[in-house]
Amino acid sequence: MDGERATCEGSGWPFYLYLAGLLLLGVATVGEIGITWDEPNYFGSSYLYLSWFGGIFSDPSGWWTSIDRYWEQSHEAPPFFKLWAGVFALAGVAFVGTENLSALGDFYRMGSYALFLFAVWAGFRFVRREFGPAAAWGTALSMPLIPPLFGFARLGQLDGAVAALYLISTVALFSLITRERVSRRRIALTGLLVGAAFATKITVFPLLPCALVFAAIFNRRREVFLRLAACFAVGGAFFFAIWPWLWRDPLPRTLDFLFWAGGLQDERFTYYLGQLWAGAPFHYPLAALVVFVPLAVALFGLLGAWRLLRSAGSPASAWLLLNLGAVLAVAASGLTPVYGGPRQFLAAFALWAVFAGVGFGYAVARLRRRYAGRRLLPAALAVYAALALPGILWTGFENSLEYYGEVVGLAPGANALGFETTYLANTYKDAVGWVNANAPEGATVYVQAGTYPVVESYRRSGQLREDLRPAYLEPIASDRFTSDREPREDSYFLFLPRQSIYTNGMLALLEKEPLFREDLGGVTLTAVYSGEQVGETLDIQGRPEVRSVGWLNALFVALGITALVGWIALRSRRPDGKEHQKEDGEDQGVP
Repeated sequence: MDGERATCEGSGWPFYLYLAGLLLLGVATVGEIGITWDEPNYFGSSYLYLSWFGGIFSDPSGWWTSIDRYWEQSHEAPPFFKLWAGVFALAGVAFVGTENLSALGDFYRMGSYALFLFAVWAGFRFVRREFGPAAAWGTALSMPLIPPLFGFARLGQLDGAVAALYLISTVALFSLITRERVSRRRIALTGLLVGAAFATKITVFPLLPCALVFAAIFNRRREVFLRLAACFAVGGAFFFAIWPWLWRDPLPRTLDFLFWAGGLQDERFTYYLGQLWAGAPFHYPLAALVVFVPLAVALFGLLGAWRLLRSAGSPASAWLLLNLGAVLAVAASGLTPVYGGPRQFLAAFALWAVFAGVGFGYAVARLRRRYAGRRLLPAALAVYAALALPGILWTGFENSLEYYGEVVGLAPGANALGFETTYLANTYKDAVGWVNANAPEGATVYVQAGTYPVVESYRRSGQLREDLRPAYLEPIASDRFTSDREPREDSYFLFLPRQSIYTNGMLALLEKEPLFREDLGGVTLTAVYSGEQVGETLDIQGRPEVRSVGWLNALFVALGITALVGWIALRSRRPDGKEHQKEDGEDQGVP
């Protein structure tokens, strides 16, 4: 045990070697996932935003009047990640030039992966300090073993970045609240991290109430609340400083950002247990923590949750419970949209990796009691990975977003139980390859609503033949893009089997035999139909019935999070709390 601890906590080289291995894995697989729904928009936004900064140096006189022109695109989403990833793309220009858009897209995605690696590092350090080296290694291994988390970490969009920043900000805020003395530099740095998280996606807002509630329970000193106030002030200043879009009309545009997502649950639905839901029922995010991860990760996560609930009077345990509970409560309330799969609450999976690490650490501690003196940690990590990898490798790194765990029988079992097949158009990649090989010269390639920029990006990057013409059909068209009233001769329709956007017309199309289908264990990931086939379904109106989760769902969730806070407060006041925590710490190998 002492040897293992020295290895993990001494020079630190094994962990940094592990990080280097993760970096190589990310570089090797970053281009395997197809182009996703939001990436073309964000890539273009990054170019415009950075061009505005460049324009200030060439023509300073027009900086104010040019804000709307450069910052209007995707203004509903804050700019931090788009600026951050844009810098990675600019760095890529030095290696591949400006013509290789596919390679530049991979550099752009590495901006998200860099934040993921930073989150692994921050999580490892936090868990090692609070729960011991075995739990820290369990956390570091769990992060890439959660396919949605690892998948989104290799995408040029906000979800993976905001999950990483949530975990990083959580670690920084914990130190800010619990330390006896804190420097102004630490306060400012924590504020910048929190500001960067908010400037990535508003889904990080549980950080604020969690910090206030946690401080009220564990450290009610006036100084601590002044620290938090200063931290949030720095974060707010950073948020506004890097988003010129707000400067021109601060109050209306800030309010638009805060409330833009309100009501989207009435048009963006969750497909769950074979039904469409407006929002998501309270049990969906809870089920996701088991369904979207390997069985080994789920079991260790549940074991970690049990251990943390038992030691909820400990600051570290309480902090983790509060944050995971708050993130899940927001997603489970039914009052917020869920944009398909786990992306709306992806930060929960970063925290779930920590829970799994705590569970792994406890299991190793129990084994040490039985096999004292043996070097168990390397073997335990190898067994953990061996149990989790088969399902991941069967699904494939390119299909990380389509992964389901063994608890539901991987993708085939999940599909049979009524979970969504795919949702971000990344599986179009296989359909694009088929069209390239089979379409006659000048053929039109029709796509579903929202996915025109994806296929256009394939064409601009050279992955779709230049002579092929991406287009919408008018009944499903956006007037911003090329469209036809009726399908042209020798045309094709790329079909995305995303059940949450199905209309009755799409269901009718499913009854026809496609020209091409890409399957994963019998589960359709993408298909290609002829223009004639899709034309026969365009007049079919309506969509499947959508269920409302109702206000009782939100009330139930509110009672649940209130009970969690009450449990933490109660445990923190137990006269034997310190002794109980010491026992837990010894179980988990805390120094």
